Amino acid sequence: MTVISLLISALTSAFSRAKLRTITDLPPLLNLTIESAAEGLQSGLFTSVDLVTAYLARIEEASEFNAVLEVNQQAIDAAHRLDEERKASGSRGPLHEIPILVKDNIATQDNLQCSAGSYALLGAKPTVESSVISKLRQAGAIILGKTNMSEWANFRGQNISAGWSPRGGQTLGTYYAHSRSDGSSAGSAVATALELSVAALGTETWGSIVDPAEIQNVVGLKPSRGLIGTDGAVPISKGQDVIGPLTRTVKDAAYMLNSWPSTDLTGITIGILRSCFNKDPKSALMTSFESAMGILRSAGAKVVDNANFPAVDEFLKLSSEERGYVRTADFKRDIAAYLQSLETNPNNLYSLDEIINFTKSSHLEGYPEQDIGNFLLSQSAVFDVDSEDYTRHAEKEQYFGGDGGILGAMKQHGLDVFVVPSTIGVATDLASKMGFPLISVPLGFWPEGTPVQIEDKKEGHVSGGPGIPYCLAFGTKAFSEDELLQVAYAFEQLSKVCTKGPLPYHAPKTELKDVQKTGQKI
Repeated sequence: MTVISLLISALTSAFSRAKLRTITDLPPLLNLTIESAAEGLQSGLFTSVDLVTAYLARIEEASEFNAVLEVNQQAIDAAHRLDEERKASGSRGPLHEIPILVKDNIATQDNLQCSAGSYALLGAKPTVESSVISKLRQAGAIILGKTNMSEWANFRGQNISAGWSPRGGQTLGTYYAHSRSDGSSAGSAVATALELSVAALGTETWGSIVDPAEIQNVVGLKPSRGLIGTDGAVPISKGQDVIGPLTRTVKDAAYMLNSWPSTDLTGITIGILRSCFNKDPKSALMTSFESAMGILRSAGAKVVDNANFPAVDEFLKLSSEERGYVRTADFKRDIAAYLQSLETNPNNLYSLDEIINFTKSSHLEGYPEQDIGNFLLSQSAVFDVDSEDYTRHAEKEQYFGGDGGILGAMKQHGLDVFVVPSTIGVATDLASKMGFPLISVPLGFWPEGTPVQIEDKKEGHVSGGPGIPYCLAFGTKAFSEDELLQVAYAFEQLSKVCTKGPLPYHAPKTELKDVQKTGQKI
């Protein structure tokens, strides 16, 4: 069963059991969740046309962030039809009339592109729509548009700021002016933070959901690999790619996996993989992290410190090319297979070599100012899926993620879930290689007086500073999302981080009340 199938089942169950509260005021959109949106629509407090109209206005108001690449010109018509359907025959379920934004590498088979941010795929048509999108439509959801992303999911260049694509420009962060957005699901994270839709879909090979979720102060869930299909998604590595949601709360993420988490963690053992991170113990991040461990203990969890795995030192000695060998080799093979499967391929590109030639020759692609270092690595004969080196690296990955790594630590210390501060590091890399689920949960914000840091790239985006969020990253073994979400939900509910701290430094102004007051239609 796919994630979206589970989402529909879970939300329908919750919706049928819930008693709609009496709502006297329209909810502010920054607080709107899947559940509260469904309640408002069902109660008649607002319509889907109201909701879509407000979101389209907010997308326009937030254009400086470059979060949304294009909007669905049929969204208002779809909202009208679904509003009328509700009047005539009732709701299909809680996703009926809910607007969703989708990353630009997931096929939607409508008037929207599926370009991975590149002009190379502009006008290309996959043979099928992603099953995730089809199930959303069947549930009555509205595909509101496509979000910007790092071109080719961060796999084009080595010195390109995350969140940049030729088609969409540079997606910027929401908590500090001219700050980085991270990626590659940058637009989906920023759109969720600014409430440009109720939720968004992203993809991840390594960090592309959880990393941008962290610094936009939203929840990013990377499900277990294989829990949902990646059909219809532009690939990096078919063995590591996943599709997952970005939401404002853990509860919304939990709905997607048919999970009903509580705040009681009695009997749950959580391990701190301390050797996987090297953080200043006096920093705000680590102070918040240690406080978070106390919160988890107070909820009944057993927290095991230094639940380290045997091969961490060996893994840390590997070069970045060695760590990324498998996915780098996979890209050359998997992108060629994708290109050859397209129903429409207007630029007649069928291999990585041809993508490289197009990128170099098209003025729209920004070459050579924006490099193609990752393309060239994958193109190299060194990275070959049929080589002995590939087999050796693949076996090494299984060892580092398995008995020599995260699984070994979980077995040795009897862990249900592991935890690290922030999403950057060894633990999240290995979890991605092994197909383990991860979730990023807001933890806090860098305090006033924090030095402003500028990333070491030519664009010079702010990478650290006061008010920028940081998170906890929880993970576990494959297909153990129930335990993962239980821990994440307990921390979210007990810490109330989402209700504290700063808001985005500049947010769109349009609210539902504005749309209803003016009768605005787009």
